[in-house]
This record gives sequence, C-alpha cells and structure tokens, in this order.
Amino acid sequence: MLTKLDVTKDKGIVSIVWDDGSCQELQLGDLRRLCPCAVCEGNRAQQTSDALHMISSDELNATATISDVVPVGRYAIQIRWQDGHDTGIYTYDFLRALGTESSV
Repeated sequence: MLTKLDVTKDKGIVSIVWDDGSCQELQLGDLRRLCPCAVCEGNRAQQTSDALHMISSDELNATATISDVVPVGRYAIQIRWQDGHDTGIYTYDFLRALGTESSV
C-alpha cells in the first residue's frame, strides 16, 4: 500500500513511500511514456521497430508535467497531466514494478 506520494515538479520526480518502509523515485517522463490507459497502450502496441513512427498531434502536445494526482480507491492513483490527459489509472502494483526501491 502506498503511504506517501510527493511530486517534485522542478526535478520531474515522483517519490513514493510504501507501507513496508521502502522508497521509490520515478521520473515523470517515464510515467507519461508508460501511461496505462487504453489509448496509450494501443498506440504502443501499434509501434514496431521496423516501421517509421509518425508522431500524432496528441504525442506532439504531450507533457510530463502533472497538474494533479487523485487516489483511486485503495489500489491506484490517477495522474492528471497538464495537457489534459487523465485517463491512465496507475495501480500500486504497476508503480511498484517500475524503478528501484530503497529502505527509509
């Protein structure tokens, strides 16, 4: 379970403290790039290394700046990005699988 979440916008980092005392830092750019919403998942699935990827207007206007973080029940957070994208639900399991952890 997530016990504390801090966003440091000027450094582009989300710091998470878990209930077992471990800490984690995630880059905002990585969170945006790995957005788990259906649209972003679909766009990533269509990309192949052999094909030329054309940048869509949504991708061109995408930002890794957070405007808000909202809890979703006891299992996830919803990140509202400054460009208006807000459909990604980041489960605690998903977040914990990203990056490395350290003890407090």
